[in-house]
Amino acid sequence: MSHSTHSRFLQITKHNIAQNENCFVFVLLCLLTFVLHNSALNGYWRFDDGMHLKFVATYAPWQYYLQPSITVLQSYANVTPYNALFYDINLALFGMLPRWHYAHLLVVLAATAFSTYRLVRLWRDRQAALLAATLFLLGLPTLHIAHQLMTGHYATGLLFAVLSMHYFTIGVRQNHYGMTLLGAVLYLFATTCKEVFVPLVMVLPFIPAGSLATRVKAALPYVAIAIFYTFWRYAVLGRLMGGYITNPVNPVEQYKQLLSIPLLLIGWTNGQTINAFLRGFGGLYMVGLFFALAAGVRAIVRKKIAWPLVCASLFLVIAPLIPLAGDPGLLAADRYLLLPWWGGSVLLAALVYQPFKAKFERLLKHLLAAVLAALALYAQHTEHARIAPQLALEDALYQTVMHADDNTALLPPPNRDNYRKLLSGAQQAQAIMMKNQTAPTNFVVDKASLCEFTQKGAKIVEYDTTCNCMRDITRQLDTSLAKLMSEERHAIAGVPLRVSLAFQNNTLRWDLGPATDGTFWVLLGSSPTKVPAKGSIPYGNTEALRLRVRHDATDGSMAITPSLMFNMPTATEFNWTGTSVVEAPYCPMVAERPGPDQAARENPIGG
Repeated sequence: MSHSTHSRFLQITKHNIAQNENCFVFVLLCLLTFVLHNSALNGYWRFDDGMHLKFVATYAPWQYYLQPSITVLQSYANVTPYNALFYDINLALFGMLPRWHYAHLLVVLAATAFSTYRLVRLWRDRQAALLAATLFLLGLPTLHIAHQLMTGHYATGLLFAVLSMHYFTIGVRQNHYGMTLLGAVLYLFATTCKEVFVPLVMVLPFIPAGSLATRVKAALPYVAIAIFYTFWRYAVLGRLMGGYITNPVNPVEQYKQLLSIPLLLIGWTNGQTINAFLRGFGGLYMVGLFFALAAGVRAIVRKKIAWPLVCASLFLVIAPLIPLAGDPGLLAADRYLLLPWWGGSVLLAALVYQPFKAKFERLLKHLLAAVLAALALYAQHTEHARIAPQLALEDALYQTVMHADDNTALLPPPNRDNYRKLLSGAQQAQAIMMKNQTAPTNFVVDKASLCEFTQKGAKIVEYDTTCNCMRDITRQLDTSLAKLMSEERHAIAGVPLRVSLAFQNNTLRWDLGPATDGTFWVLLGSSPTKVPAKGSIPYGNTEALRLRVRHDATDGSMAITPSLMFNMPTATEFNWTGTSVVEAPYCPMVAERPGPDQAARENPIGG
């Protein structure tokens, strides 16, 4: 056999081995994704799905991608048109069948795991790459993503980002401009998914491939896209920085939440003290992390890790979380921590599977990998049990409103007005797609709506957490009034109050008074939201705003305005001056349908 023939034979053999390896790992990761997250396939619409369904039923992709005035309606705080496109794709393929929407999401997660394997494989052996992909699937953020369709853009954005880095690296290694250009296109897609992927361009110069000059040159298309994104974001939102923040945030609280990220990723929640968590099963996680850190120290000594890349990545992963810390807050290992978990999975795999020569060291790294995977699996199982009641609640609420008749009204859980908007959004989306003119919108969010539906003789239902089911509460009028009017218990009448609202350029501004001390709250439905006395917020919703304003004085007294309505579709300003009121906890002219408390008073036992 000639030398050239032998070389050709070796190339074919290596190619076949690589293909077989890729096929095996791909199938393995798909199976692992299904085993870990198949329960998501039983989910229904949840959380913000209703809002997104209504949006994509109303607007076309070209509108929410190319018209800033439409893009901002999808999210007042972010530029994430792919979030809407994810629903659009699913609706075009599967219609209003949530099971297949979740199947699409699981396919994206499996593809991300396999892309992670291929990326890590560029530098490490198959064990390290497989551990990185496996840890990613075992993560708590991955669990949250799998059960929330509204986070599909996080999963897809991560997939685009991983593929982008993969093709960038190959392009630099092979001096192949087409590969780097493909990576840049994927980076563009990632930026339309979520802004957390925009800083990826700053990581590229640190990737260990080729020379620095080659990497910088290859990154130029990415830089151009990042500049384009900056102008696009400003055109849509009118600002470059920001997020959901509506209230001043304590910097100390921000730092505490950022420092708690490692604990959140291994299962700690704000509902328990750190000491209690570490004394329990959390202590085992810390032991596992200790050994991983020991491996990190060893890697530093042996110079086996590209630490400039690690440090740059750490900063760029954490920086986008700063605006989220404090408000709305980093309270659990949910979608906000998907990118930190992915980066941590890759780093842990690289630390565990450093090149070892001694046999006992090779056995040790396999043992450590198994321990990390087992701990992650247990944490995910525990987290799934923790969030299961909330998932059941979301499923039940959406199923109820999507199949309710005109004579049924739902009393949503607290934060009732927000639930009303989300749930009615799904109803309206279905009506639009089925060419119906109207959709039932029967929701009990305050005393007025409760009395109205009771007088009409409607059936009123509520989710009961004791049975995880919907319960008929039509005849429990007193109890329902007590829930809806809990804010009235300590309120007093006759206190001067002032409310000024203005809506312009997708910004809602308010000025509340006349008190200069104490705390102001806005009540949408019966759910209070703390706000400063004067402020503004990006606001994409142009529906009429129904609200009450509450003021808590420093002496403990509480004053609440009557129900107010700012008709934003036709007015840009709203001003009200008056005094606080205290509504009576009863419905007039509902004597024919007494609640159990009323019936007991009217028909006493033995009377």
